[in-house]
Amino acid sequence: MAHEMITVCLPPDAHRSLRAAIDEAMAPFDLNGDHEPYRGEWDRWWLGRPGEEFDVLPGHQADPRLVRAPRDAYGEPRDGTPGRCDGGPRGLLDFPGMRTRAARLAARLDPYQAGRTPYRQRQPEWAIPTDHLLTLDGAWIHVTTTPQPGTVCLDFANIYLDDLPPDIMIVRLRIHC
Repeated sequence: MAHEMITVCLPPDAHRSLRAAIDEAMAPFDLNGDHEPYRGEWDRWWLGRPGEEFDVLPGHQADPRLVRAPRDAYGEPRDGTPGRCDGGPRGLLDFPGMRTRAARLAARLDPYQAGRTPYRQRQPEWAIPTDHLLTLDGAWIHVTTTPQPGTVCLDFANIYLDDLPPDIMIVRLRIHC
């Protein structure tokens, strides 16, 4: 079993009861569940992961809808990184800035540094998508699947997330699968 990341899309009002909204969206994929049809993908999840946060658009860092997990997967307090969050409304997340930062980082790394820098942090096409995507309509898409004929998951995930309405909540979860 491994730890992976999933990007979960939730309705605009999910921030009001975030844990319940995540539980509801993730329930059909719980390895421990007794749901039908059985589609287990995970057995535990945690909100966020250090180094896997979203960038927040400048000027919006204090928005109460932004999600910042106060503790990590081990229950230890997490220090928040200014300008970063574990989720929030799509319109408050700086996807272009994240891609630009990844491209700049990739351009200045030598081969040794590149080998020691997480792939997602140095590849613009991976700056936003994670190992899995859970869409608003409840589709679980793994990075190795072909979600639509003629597309690869990475392209699909980037387009899907970029095109979401600005009020849709997006969170990143660490899952044990």
